Amino acid sequence: MDYGRAIRIARAVRGLSQKQLAELIESDASYISLIEAGLRVPRPKTLERISKKVGIPFHLLMLFASEKKDLRGIPSSQARQLAQQLLEALLQAERTPS
Repeated sequence: MDYGRAIRIARAVRGLSQKQLAELIESDASYISLIEAGLRVPRPKTLERISKKVGIPFHLLMLFASEKKDLRGIPSSQARQLAQQLLEALLQAERTPS
């Protein structure tokens, strides 16, 4: 799993810097940087906290972290397309007034 990629995507979607994300989850920007560089593996609780604070469902964050080997039997192009569609649906739901 590439948790760094998932966190970069989540930050980009929300327009957050590493420092801003770190403040949201009560952590340090250097820790976020290390995860994104692949030098640290975040604990599940950290991933859950990130998911909550950026408003992206946990399962979608994990899909963003998935690598080819994690998606046995699912073509990578299909997984990317699914992730993109889910993200677009999430963003659309946020823009649509209740």
